[in-house]
Amino acid sequence: MSSTAAMAILAPSCSTNALSSDRKTLVVIELAGGNDGLNTIIPYNDINYRKLRPSIAINDGMPISNKAAFHPALKDLKPIFDKGRVAIVQNVGYPNPNLSHFRSKEIWQSAHPQGSSDTGWLARYLTNVQAKTADAIFLGEEYPLALTGDSARYLQLSPRLSVQQHGKLGEAMRVVYNTSQSSELAEQIRRTVLESEAAIKKLTKDIDKRLDDHGYPKTAIGKQFALLAHVLESQPKVVYLTIGGWDTHTAQIRRHQQLLSDLGSGLAALDRDIQSHNMQKNVLVMVQSEFGRRPAENGNGGTDHGTAAPVILLGNVRGGLYGGSPALDSLVQGNLPMQVDFRSIYAEILDRWEGFKAYNVLDQDFPKIGIV
Repeated sequence: MSSTAAMAILAPSCSTNALSSDRKTLVVIELAGGNDGLNTIIPYNDINYRKLRPSIAINDGMPISNKAAFHPALKDLKPIFDKGRVAIVQNVGYPNPNLSHFRSKEIWQSAHPQGSSDTGWLARYLTNVQAKTADAIFLGEEYPLALTGDSARYLQLSPRLSVQQHGKLGEAMRVVYNTSQSSELAEQIRRTVLESEAAIKKLTKDIDKRLDDHGYPKTAIGKQFALLAHVLESQPKVVYLTIGGWDTHTAQIRRHQQLLSDLGSGLAALDRDIQSHNMQKNVLVMVQSEFGRRPAENGNGGTDHGTAAPVILLGNVRGGLYGGSPALDSLVQGNLPMQVDFRSIYAEILDRWEGFKAYNVLDQDFPKIGIV
């Protein structure tokens, strides 16, 4: 992508009045590693839950129905759920589940459970609508298959924004960048680097301000959410954010609580930020993971790779719980049976949110859930 387009996204100049009222953005947040859905949306009235998890069951959840409760670390999401801006689809997966991180991610990101695919579902959608390079942004380190298509990659921003210039090498780099170059190409590169550094410094200040103004958690995940809010002002069609750390095989209780706290606080702050810019009808957030965790705890205070799990949507949705309760009394080889194919969620987003025929991306029709 051109440096001009990148600078426009790093330092958008959009005021609230300048934002397009009909331009929509889909935000996909991937909880990489396999989030434990049963301790996120807790089936607190199911006696099998505590039988399967005698030491890691959550006993102080926040009820959102007579069957389900939020993990207490998601307390900031409860008021948003009560206002109808959060929809939770439970028991989401795909036929013949695979417990490999790599393969399951490939399935979710390609939306092709059978065989292999070298294109992602979002990339296929973007190609169909003739999106430009700056119409999609990935926030993370490992570029996702979801945004990989036949054309050039979309913009990628690492949460590690600073340009490192330490030691003797850093001093030498500063001398070069601060000295005009006789070669036209070298001078163009020098100016691009300096413009990038200036934009990154401005962006860093903006993120720090957002942390204070909107209550983002002052953690690595909180900064990811603040960066997400910043790039939303450029109104891309798609933003894909990866948050790692969810593979909780050992000592799960404390780790999962911190992750969920950052997630819940980050989503709540993002919602406040979006509303402060009058974008609440323009942004739809979907939170997903490549699989859930096994219902029974293991011997290390954690959980192993599972199958079906909840998907959370935040925005202009039909709030509530969908997909039924986890069937803890009818496990299949020790794992939860799928009740909702994840492609039904994708299809509904494409058809009803984006106004695009989902069949052209997913190659078949899927039943609607009623979340959008």
